[in-house]
Amino acid sequence: MNHSTLGTLAPWRVGRRIWAPANYGFMALFVLCALAIVTTWLGLVMDGSASSPAQVPVPPVLSISFTPGSAPPASMSVYTFLENSPAPVKLIVTATGEFARHQSSAGWTLDIQGFTGYLCPGQVPLQMVPFTQQGKNDYYIAGSSPVSSVGGSPFLVVKLCWDRGAPLIASGSYLSAALSPVLASGGLTGTLTRSLVLSGSSLSSYALAGGIPPTEESAQAWIWSGSLSGEVQDQARYEIPIIASSLPGIQHDNKDAFYSGILFGIAGGAAVSIIPALLDAVDRYKTRNKPATGNGILSPAAAPAQVLPDGGTAAGPQSAATP
Repeated sequence: MNHSTLGTLAPWRVGRRIWAPANYGFMALFVLCALAIVTTWLGLVMDGSASSPAQVPVPPVLSISFTPGSAPPASMSVYTFLENSPAPVKLIVTATGEFARHQSSAGWTLDIQGFTGYLCPGQVPLQMVPFTQQGKNDYYIAGSSPVSSVGGSPFLVVKLCWDRGAPLIASGSYLSAALSPVLASGGLTGTLTRSLVLSGSSLSSYALAGGIPPTEESAQAWIWSGSLSGEVQDQARYEIPIIASSLPGIQHDNKDAFYSGILFGIAGGAAVSIIPALLDAVDRYKTRNKPATGNGILSPAAAPAQVLPDGGTAAGPQSAATP
């Protein structure tokens, strides 16, 4: 038999020795090691699926003003919609007003401070100009729109988008968001309506963890309404932080944590049993490969002496001359 054949048969012989019925100790050791590894991995996967609320993000600050020479409306209503469907996260800002009867257009400016996103595609072409004097994340958008003396028709519609750093974060069973404050310059007064909108899921399964409760709730939106003025105590000047939790999601997380604990317990028991199983496997191996003694095979020293033809005896192979 050549060397290549011996090299091929060697692993096969080792495998047969390991999986031989007399070496069940090694088989038990292998099963325990595999059980400890698999259950630990499954426990980590299920434990990692449990979510925690994300930190409340910082929203951009919005400020609406009118360009010089353009008369502002007698009153203004501003609506903001923070929504997450479909990706990316969007903040839609609209404004309506009651303008003078003879006024046909109005020039406006929307200042955005702390904005890390971009203008959403698919809207009226607008130019976002950076405020280099204030900071790298401060911008303004200037526009001119036709207006009507009849309220209800928006003169300002701007859509802002985020791919990252959005003021709305959905983290497993939790929802963290912050609604932008809105400022109106020039002594403008009116109303502000801020909405949190979820599409693809229902807000009815979420419970607000704290903060200012919404003035109106529905399955798809939470709405906060208030006045818009330049007073310091006006709520419109401040952001609205939101942390909400999904009750079905929390129940699912608790179930995963329970099963994860069971799996970690099984892994711990298997790991503790590895050392005794290893010692048992070594003892079995030693016992199986121990030289046989006392089985009827006589040693040379115990062999009887040979009888010679003349009636004498010859000493065995181990006999030694005596004086």
